Amino acid sequence: IGYTLKMWEWKKEGLTLEKVVVLDNDSNAELFTIDKNDLPPIYKDPLPSSKDISFDKIDAYYMSIQLPVPLGNALPSNVSHRFFMKDTVNNKELTVEGGVFSPRKDEKPLVISSPVKGNDYIFLNQSTLQYHFYTLFFMHGRVGYGERYASDIVQINEKNEFLKCDAKMNSSYFCYGKSLYAVGDGEVYYVLDGQAENKGDAQDVTFNSIEEYAGNHIILKLDNGFYAVYGHCIPGSILFKKGERIKEGMPIALLGNSGNSTMPHLHFSINDGPDFLMSASIPFVLKEYIKIREYENPDLKDSLSITNSMMEETSIVNIR
Repeated sequence: IGYTLKMWEWKKEGLTLEKVVVLDNDSNAELFTIDKNDLPPIYKDPLPSSKDISFDKIDAYYMSIQLPVPLGNALPSNVSHRFFMKDTVNNKELTVEGGVFSPRKDEKPLVISSPVKGNDYIFLNQSTLQYHFYTLFFMHGRVGYGERYASDIVQINEKNEFLKCDAKMNSSYFCYGKSLYAVGDGEVYYVLDGQAENKGDAQDVTFNSIEEYAGNHIILKLDNGFYAVYGHCIPGSILFKKGERIKEGMPIALLGNSGNSTMPHLHFSINDGPDFLMSASIPFVLKEYIKIREYENPDLKDSLSITNSMMEETSIVNIR
């Protein structure tokens, strides 16, 4: 269960956060504990900014939590929190309780086709406690969750290598230039093209606006009402224009290294709105893939066909 807590600015009162316990608010049973060394990132004023991005001034703290629920366990009807804090002014311990909410129980992950096809793909940072889940955007008086369930998709070889030679050459990376595919029927909602690419892992591109952070990108408005975002494409490779109809499985662009990119990869997400930063990304699963091995155990081969699911972050997969 992924969510974000809006909290008061407790550091201004001389308080430090030592531990968070997530509770079943009905039974008071402890569901999850986050110790001090494992606390998630906390957004607070002043937010980082640059010449291209100007974030709002905020007067609260924001902390995102992903509450694990063991398979077979019932979802809690109401969740609350107990915050263990240290009062550094009066040198004493105290607890604060709050953050009560009711998880939605009727949600089902959206089933889509894969945005890539071929062998030896890995979907990084998807639905895990990595930076995508924690990334928030504060603009125009709103909070954006556009990266929460995004994936960074790359291709590797049997030795778990991402590239074959010079790290500063895009063509060295196995995924560079591979076709990207429509994950469902719909129409093209937005296209940005003509942006320069980084040279391999150099991150040497500069930006003129926040939308250029996604580099050359295409956003599809799917017939189910959601939006599919494909970021960092090769300049000039996007095959469709705004308003054109697309069908599931059609090639739409080529994987590249434009925008805010550390190396060639596809930044992909399904969002509930057209603004790829200020909308909310949503969980999705793939119609089919074949798990062939684990990244951490490259010598342990497998060939497991899986449908309507999402792989673990460390799974290496083939996709027809």
